[in-house]
Order: sequence, then structure tokens, then C-alpha cells
Amino acid sequence: MGLVLDVGCGLNPRGDVNTDPYLESTHRRRGRGPTLKGNIIQAKAESMPMFTDRQFPVVRCHQVLEHIEDWKQALREMWRVCDKHLIVEVPSRYWLKFPNVHRSKVHISNFDADVFKKAIPSVLGTRDFEVTTQYRGMFHKMIPFPSWPHIVRLDVWR
Repeated sequence: MGLVLDVGCGLNPRGDVNTDPYLESTHRRRGRGPTLKGNIIQAKAESMPMFTDRQFPVVRCHQVLEHIEDWKQALREMWRVCDKHLIVEVPSRYWLKFPNVHRSKVHISNFDADVFKKAIPSVLGTRDFEVTTQYRGMFHKMIPFPSWPHIVRLDVWR
């Protein structure tokens, strides 16, 4: 399988190489989160010049693009360092239509399958991709953070 790059790993790095723009806790959980440790390189998804073109067979980005204003540039940069398979997961904006669910203040962009279906051919220059919406559970009052029940998953291949 080769090396996996996890872009925007946050508190759960899952790749052989992991990146996150914030290593200090001041940007996490209102400043009370832990400092990231381990094999994590400080880098934004929109700019990863420390990596060469097609360096990683697999690049994954889980729950990150919704926090990025220029998400198309982030996709282009991840595609640049990806050799075979790019995996992106974001919360679906489907939940915004419910009256008691409010948009998170840290979610700058909102996605559904159509957003990716329209953008990927022009942004990445490929038609070899698949977009799916996956259901993963439900919100619950006792969970202190939203476990987004509908996820939009984008798989792009070379």
C-alpha cells in the first residue's frame, strides 16, 4: 500500500505521515486541548511544499475541508502530492435544513455530493472519481461534539 499522508490529522493522526496547521492547543477546544505529539508536520492543506509531486500513494483528509476557505486549492495541493488514491470526507450540509441544527461557526464551507461532482473535473482535471453520501449514526445530547451523521466521501484515483 505504501505511505499514507493524513492531511489535517488533528488529535487522531492515522497516517504514516501526518500534517496539521496547529500543533499548539490554543487552536483546539477553546485553548484547552492537548498539544499534538508524534510524527506530525506543521502544514496547511492548501500549501505543502515540503512534499514532492506524487510522493504518497494514498492521501486522506477527514473532516478538514469544511474548515478551509479555499478548499479548492487544498484539493489541488492534496492531488499534487497524491500518487494513486485521494480520500476526502466532510460532513454533509444535509443537516442544515433541520431547524434545531445550527451551522458550526468553524465550518466555513458546506458540502453535498453535487458540490464535488461539479467541482472535481475542473479543479483536479480528472473524471476518475466517486462521490458517496454515507449515514453514520445520529446526534445525541450527551455527546459533547457533533458526530456528523451524514458524511460526503470523495474518492479520486489516478
